Amino acid sequence: MRLIPVPRAKTGCISYIIADGAAGTCLVVDPPEDPTAVLRTVDGLQARVVEVLETHTHADHVSGAHHVGQMLGVPVRLPSKSQATYSHRSYGDADALRVGDVEVRALHTPGHTADSMSLIVGGRALVGDALLVGTVGRGDFYPQGIEELYHSLFDKLLTFDDELMIYPAHFGPRHGLPERTSTTLGEERRTNEALNQKTKPEFVRYMSEGWPPKPQGWEEIVERNLKG
Repeated sequence: MRLIPVPRAKTGCISYIIADGAAGTCLVVDPPEDPTAVLRTVDGLQARVVEVLETHTHADHVSGAHHVGQMLGVPVRLPSKSQATYSHRSYGDADALRVGDVEVRALHTPGHTADSMSLIVGGRALVGDALLVGTVGRGDFYPQGIEELYHSLFDKLLTFDDELMIYPAHFGPRHGLPERTSTTLGEERRTNEALNQKTKPEFVRYMSEGWPPKPQGWEEIVERNLKG
């Protein structure tokens, strides 16, 4: 199994490719509006895309999932809580997705968005925007977001071992983040201020104060992503 990040410095977003080299097949996760770099990476692997996945409904950039699915003639799989109106397949909590002999386990981790999912592949986790390097995703896109994010982090992701590798959907200064595109759960457990809030009320207070404004035009971006 290979997990290949495809970061985009201009937007600070990261797409991923999950590939089974022996089978020559792969999944594309969170492709951007312009998928050129992702598809070039797939070509370099000499792999065939069998499915396109989204970890959540993005609010800061236009997704390329529907476009890539149509271009390649492969299914698009969205979280079961997604409100997308274009043709797609759904996946939900505890579902086991496959690419070749590789199993990808789905974990519902709402909070950043109501439909947010994490993808567990062996000792690695694609966490969307639930957990980032040094911080966590904002939880103010919907009323229950912060409380749901607390439970996703403390009752779900933080139950894994420290060695779990964390692969978020964002990085870099555009989002006020380090340039690193991965971390470990142990490092975040030790150093991430959000994860060191002692109680749920403390976490809610921490997540409610001092955050920057939401991305400009985020509601229009979400609407566009839901329509494909």
